[in-house]
Amino acid sequence: MIHRERFHELVEKYLDNTCTKSEELELEEYYNTYGGQLFPPNTEQRTKRQLYQRIAARIKTSKEITIRNRRKAVYRIAATISILAILGISSMELFPRKEAQLITITSNLGEKKQVVLPDSSLVTLNSGSSITYPEFFAGETRQVNMTGEAFFEVSHNPDQPFWVTTPILKTKVLGTSFNIRAYTDNPDIKISLATGSIQVSEENNVLATLKPNEQLLFDKGTGNHLVTKQNTIKDISWLDNIIVLDDHSLEETLRIVERWFNVKLHMLTEDVTNKTISGKFINPTLEETIESLELLTGAQITSENQVEPQKP
Repeated sequence: MIHRERFHELVEKYLDNTCTKSEELELEEYYNTYGGQLFPPNTEQRTKRQLYQRIAARIKTSKEITIRNRRKAVYRIAATISILAILGISSMELFPRKEAQLITITSNLGEKKQVVLPDSSLVTLNSGSSITYPEFFAGETRQVNMTGEAFFEVSHNPDQPFWVTTPILKTKVLGTSFNIRAYTDNPDIKISLATGSIQVSEENNVLATLKPNEQLLFDKGTGNHLVTKQNTIKDISWLDNIIVLDDHSLEETLRIVERWFNVKLHMLTEDVTNKTISGKFINPTLEETIESLELLTGAQITSENQVEPQKP
């Protein structure tokens, strides 16, 4: 029989991906030998969830990774949890109880970032955005805070609902994909649902429950909101490096371009502020975008680099 100290050593190596072939075989043999010893049904799911979150936090808290590498990490974590769960090792025995530290990831102007949360949910931050989350999710809910714009692909877990909090609105989800645009310098907040179902609230007042291809637009000045139907692909085109403008005001268009390229734009003609802009820019460059805006508006537009990153 393997000693507990030796087992812990093998698990640590497995998590760090430093196991030799012989050590992997040793761990696999132990797994096969004790594969029938399961947790009691009433404690199995909760313990596995705690193990998952703590192990995931140890491996990767936040890092730009490809979807392929992310899947490998998830499979690796899941296999390790199965070993630990079958052996009946509690999360408190393997990892001492501690307060979850908060982690903040920021995507500067001109860049995008992918963040893997402790429950394996994937968040893609648009330019000038940030997300704050605990290193592991404890309790009955999973809660994160964000500003700016982000696309969420949330891991399904009906026993632990997922909440996204912006400065004004909260979004509740069990497992789905959706986009939230909540920049502090925008006059509104827009939440667009791609798959699943989400509930949007202001304080304790439920505003709407969205279905796929529905959007909620919340006016921060008046507190009014409107739910409309629209193909969500327009709102998440930025994931594919595409700027889609659909009757955007010139002011909003300039803000989008400034965040996208991390520049400050100056418009030398001031009698075109009431114009709206529609168009699509695929893999845009700054020069091409400015030229197109000048043609559309008749204005002269110049740019300069931002002195320092703006807060989301």
